[in-house]
Amino acid sequence: MEKSMVQLTETFSPALRDQILARLEQERTEPAYRLLTPTALRQLGETKSNGDPIVSLYLKLTPERRQKGSWHAVFKDLTRTQLETISDPRLRDHVAEELERIELALKEGLPAMGRGVAFFVCESLGLWRQIALPIPLPDRLELASTPYTRPLVRTRDEHDRFVVAVLSREHSRFFISQIGYVEEVLTLSGPKLRGLVTDWIDWNQRDDLERQLNEQTGKALAYIAALVFQQFEARYLLFSAPEKLKPSFLGNLPKSVQEHIGGEFTIDVHAPNVRVAEVIDPLERAVEAREEVRTVEQIQESLPDRGLWGIEQVVDALNQRRVMTLAVDDDFQVSGGYCPRCDLLMLDATKPCPACGEAVEPESDLVDQALELALAQNATVELVRSEAARRLMASYAPIGALLRF
Repeated sequence: MEKSMVQLTETFSPALRDQILARLEQERTEPAYRLLTPTALRQLGETKSNGDPIVSLYLKLTPERRQKGSWHAVFKDLTRTQLETISDPRLRDHVAEELERIELALKEGLPAMGRGVAFFVCESLGLWRQIALPIPLPDRLELASTPYTRPLVRTRDEHDRFVVAVLSREHSRFFISQIGYVEEVLTLSGPKLRGLVTDWIDWNQRDDLERQLNEQTGKALAYIAALVFQQFEARYLLFSAPEKLKPSFLGNLPKSVQEHIGGEFTIDVHAPNVRVAEVIDPLERAVEAREEVRTVEQIQESLPDRGLWGIEQVVDALNQRRVMTLAVDDDFQVSGGYCPRCDLLMLDATKPCPACGEAVEPESDLVDQALELALAQNATVELVRSEAARRLMASYAPIGALLRF
């Protein structure tokens, strides 16, 4: 995205850029539940406690779980099981207090959308993260010196991070989204929006005033959309805009964003977030399916030198640090082993690590460890969930990769 920022600053003055960034920071609210962004995941990965443990909780919030508060019984079972394992009375009391804080937050309100929630809490560190999850992850409660983020790799699909812009000349809203979930990050309305463009208007040309307002408003909104796109490391832009505003908005987007427009939709600019999520869902799924199919086709076309299929071949490539893109059917699971000393995967956990000769740690699902290892190697991840890509992938294998070399 650095290239797009250069293009933008050639058009807009540094003072105006700072003004819009300030508005973005000023207007951005802090909702109870946040959508996980790559930046937030990196920050969690860098967090460590040298004292009290960090509490990591994952809880499914399927429609059945939401009815009559049935999530609460699952939460209580997780809490009771965890506290029974703690022999130190002080530590047990401390963890119980942390879990009571989480329970209170859940009782005060579940995320309106999404299929799960994750908490990362440590009062002594000032750590409190409530994250809404677009997919259900297994219920789990962990205590450790670092946040237990491994399940979050299932939310790190390469093509499911969207910026959504709902635009008008008087009121505009910007969201970040994953399929099934949207979070509003910026709203500009009335004088706040007009204040971004009035300095560019020649008020002496009254007859041409509306055209100027549309042109300059679209220009400002394109700039803001690019800033949001950059800040949240999005992959695609979806937008709704009136016809008179659309040419200026699209024409002033940097090329790097124009190339990633995922679609256009129509919605009332004041529609609730849930309605926004409903309207954009088909567009997001179409983008996801298209990109999944493209990745599967690229792997097949790259055989045998830069593409491969099969769990044995993928494990070997990951251990050799050769994977550029890892594609896997999201339902695929396989057991195996992992050597944390050598950072190597093995399909047979009964055998010693071939590098150090020590016993490896058994893994009930080696795929999660493979995803984590791929991300640690700066590879991209494609979690295949669409029916079209799954049917195509079934002809080859449930897991494959594009290689760096």
